[in-house]
Amino acid sequence: MLFPTLRRRIEHLERWESGTIKVLGMVEVLLAVMLIVVALYAALVGDDASVFARPAPFVLALGLFQYLFFSNRKPMAPSLGILLIVETWLIAFFILAIPFYLSGFSFANSLFESVSAFTTTGATILTDVDAIDGSLLIWRAVMQWAGGITVVIIFTVLLPMLGMGGAGFGSNEFSGVDSSGYAVKISNAAFNFMRIYILMTTVEILILMILGVTPFESVCIAFSNIPTGGLLPANDSMASYSFAVQFVTLVFMFLGATNYYLLFRTFFTKDHKALGKSSEFKWMVKWFVACSLVITAVIVVSDETAYSIDNLGAVGDSLWHATYCIVSAGTSSGFAITDYTTWPALGLMILLVVEFVGGMSGSTAGGIKIHRMMALRSYIVAGMDKIMHPSMVTSMRIDNKTLESNEVSSAVSTIFLFMVGIVVALCALMFLEPQLDVQTDFGVVFAAIANVGVGSGQIGPFDNYDSLKDATKYLMCLLMWLGRMELVLAIMIFTRGFWEDVRLNAGFRVRAMELRHMYKVNKKYR
Repeated sequence: MLFPTLRRRIEHLERWESGTIKVLGMVEVLLAVMLIVVALYAALVGDDASVFARPAPFVLALGLFQYLFFSNRKPMAPSLGILLIVETWLIAFFILAIPFYLSGFSFANSLFESVSAFTTTGATILTDVDAIDGSLLIWRAVMQWAGGITVVIIFTVLLPMLGMGGAGFGSNEFSGVDSSGYAVKISNAAFNFMRIYILMTTVEILILMILGVTPFESVCIAFSNIPTGGLLPANDSMASYSFAVQFVTLVFMFLGATNYYLLFRTFFTKDHKALGKSSEFKWMVKWFVACSLVITAVIVVSDETAYSIDNLGAVGDSLWHATYCIVSAGTSSGFAITDYTTWPALGLMILLVVEFVGGMSGSTAGGIKIHRMMALRSYIVAGMDKIMHPSMVTSMRIDNKTLESNEVSSAVSTIFLFMVGIVVALCALMFLEPQLDVQTDFGVVFAAIANVGVGSGQIGPFDNYDSLKDATKYLMCLLMWLGRMELVLAIMIFTRGFWEDVRLNAGFRVRAMELRHMYKVNKKYR
């Protein structure tokens, strides 16, 4: 009885109609809770807690006001739903940047660090991680962990709650997901997603602590590993940790880039063969294995004197380094155990391609997603069959399921826009940073737009982006956001038709005025 009563009291407080403002209030309350939790940790360990505590009351008060006094009784138009997604990201970016700014960071660096963390990109401007307060490192970890599930909350909880039907908006990010076997409602699917997300985080923390990693580092690593982030509490990423710890992070990187719905069906239901039946999962495994072997061969052939039949240990080390880097790049985790910038050019090119492709749909990985590449392959094969046999009826299929035309169009358009975005970003970066070589330019752009975090060339896996101009950092923030959010939805907000639709559907409805009008009508006809 408590929750229905509380809900009625909240509804009694509502005065204005705006689902957008109400949901943004909910987001602000959650961000305030994050600030308060880290402030308590900072006070406990003796760090400066004020950088978290000072903004928390204002964010909490604003969020509660919006949540309590605005209602979301009316379904939201699609244009307003897209705008809500954009506003959610922007508000989160700026609020999460406040602790860095209050700690003495410049505005550009504060925003860069918050965007990188919340989009789970893993790029950083910190020149010496060891010199930073532990509370700020925990703050980065919490932002990454929260950012990993933000997409799920937006697409499968908030929008359906507003009456928008999450399937339409979630079809791009979660294409290839079949949740009908275990969840009927989208909200249940989101709950199951977060359930496996929290479980894997807890399990990894416990395993790392058993392996001798400190509780502080275990939390930071797991909070970065599961959402495939990349911001770690060490300057050399994972290079100084033992092989066992590196292997554990490799496993959880791979799991983080795996479809979470399939993970739930595998570990929480009787469908233990769900992963094995997924062609996307099989292709991801084959893709990572093949690229790892090719890079290992390239490294061995490039230096035959160091790699011989008498020195198989060196070959094994190269295979391990290649495998770790490939999984890290493909899952957009950004973890590193070696300086791969010393590899031959072919090896670096393969890494960029792996970053471009990314991991599975319905995961926290960045990049195009393997399901879209499979859809593109089916589209090309069907087109070739149609050319050779004009009268032939062709269909595009994945996992014995026919792909709808809109799904194929979405995949093709996303891949095309991704490639266009890379070209435009490269031109802008070459203009802003003429001193960088071409390899570094490609590394910076792919690090941002594919949400990988680590670059190549002059800015390698153990380097940072502090030396870049503020304008370049703002450009990277935009690319990180475009890479994390669907490019189709992101670019849509720059069209004239979108804003015309927003203007037609926007506006506030004062509930008090409606109640007053209803009172007058009832009084008139008594």
